[in-house]
Amino acid sequence: MPEDDPLKSLLDGDISNEELEAIRSSPDLRKLAIRMYGESVIELLGEDLVQETESSTLSHGDDLEMVDIIPEPIQVVRSTIETPGRKKGDTGSKSSTMGPKLRMGLGITGIGVSLVNVYWGFGNLLTTCTQEVHSTCGVSLKLNLLEFHRMQEHIAWGPTAQWGIPDMVLLGFGVLGLILGVLKSR
Repeated sequence: MPEDDPLKSLLDGDISNEELEAIRSSPDLRKLAIRMYGESVIELLGEDLVQETESSTLSHGDDLEMVDIIPEPIQVVRSTIETPGRKKGDTGSKSSTMGPKLRMGLGITGIGVSLVNVYWGFGNLLTTCTQEVHSTCGVSLKLNLLEFHRMQEHIAWGPTAQWGIPDMVLLGFGVLGLILGVLKSR
């Protein structure tokens, strides 16, 4: 907007004498000034001009009417057109790539592996370290699951019937897989 625009000055509230004359001469700017500033602008515009503006508003009937800017709610209708690759009645992509039988099988396997390792020990099946390395070699038969890559050392083996955190995690994943498999098969 240009600097000497009477509308800008009116909106800013900084009105000079020249801009006041422009407001007095324009009926739209007068209406706007009265609506914005109320009775405080009556003295600036002159009382007779304000009364004239009010009477012209009533006689011409060109009052601004309120417009409803919020539209009515639109009902959403789902599409009945089938898209390629989608079968009728298909609810979308599957949430899991594993079937319930596979999930139950992995759950039972996880539970079995963790229980066999803790209470019987994989040392009965796998070779443990030799007696020269450590005195507990051959005696400690439970495989420490985080140290499986060091089976020839004593640190990979522990006493049976003692639970470790990796054993508990494996058992927990097995139980969780079994429960989810049973629930998915229903």
